[in-house]
Amino acid sequence: MRKPILRGYYGSIFFEFLLQDRVADAIILLPSFPSGNDFSDLMDLFYEMGYHVFIPRYRGTYQSSGVFLSKNPVNDLVEFMKHLDTGKAKSLWDMKTYSFRTYKKLLITWGFGAPIAFGLAAKSNALNHIIVQAPIWDFKRYNEDNDSQDLQKMSDFVSRAYKNCYRFKFNDIIKKLTRFEELSPEYYTNRLIINKTPILVMHDPNDKFVSFKQTKERLGKIPKLTYIEHYLGHKLNRSMLSAFWKEIDKFIKLNYI
Repeated sequence: MRKPILRGYYGSIFFEFLLQDRVADAIILLPSFPSGNDFSDLMDLFYEMGYHVFIPRYRGTYQSSGVFLSKNPVNDLVEFMKHLDTGKAKSLWDMKTYSFRTYKKLLITWGFGAPIAFGLAAKSNALNHIIVQAPIWDFKRYNEDNDSQDLQKMSDFVSRAYKNCYRFKFNDIIKKLTRFEELSPEYYTNRLIINKTPILVMHDPNDKFVSFKQTKERLGKIPKLTYIEHYLGHKLNRSMLSAFWKEIDKFIKLNYI
């Protein structure tokens, strides 16, 4: 029988989680923008592989409190990781506090979530591995050649279609994002190099949602960056991860410090 997904809060941040009955590595799934509210398939996949699994919701999205991007999402995640380090989480179903122990922490994200993951790793040293699919690297340069999805149009659409799921007050999402210095390559790149944070990038060169251009620019420039080329499109899903799990698992084990 499928193990039920538990749900809880760390401060204002809502998260879902699945726990192993033993000490295990933890995978933190960080959503993109926008995202659906059902990540059970990916959570089940990683749980079946033997990981603790956590998926936090950004401030002001879905069940998390507050206003989206009203505060720095990196700082919110720094606090989330501190809570995670306590090894305790209260389930909202039965109000029982569950204890768990972790070895390593791996963050997996895609698109919009990538610079937030890079900023978190650069600022807090909280992550042992980062795995990103089709990453946005620099919000300032995003779609500079009109070869990616228009994030402003997407934001306008979200304000109409997801008004109760994404609660925000800004008019220009790029302007808002670039106010957070941790999301800029100028902030996170050198810190990631110094920290020697292992990064695995998966990107389809034909991706029409997030251009491959900026990923190509960084290949060979970040020492601990591993690249997997594929032609399975933009979206991170079970079939993509399953198809390349041998390579992903090799990356994790080779960088298991």
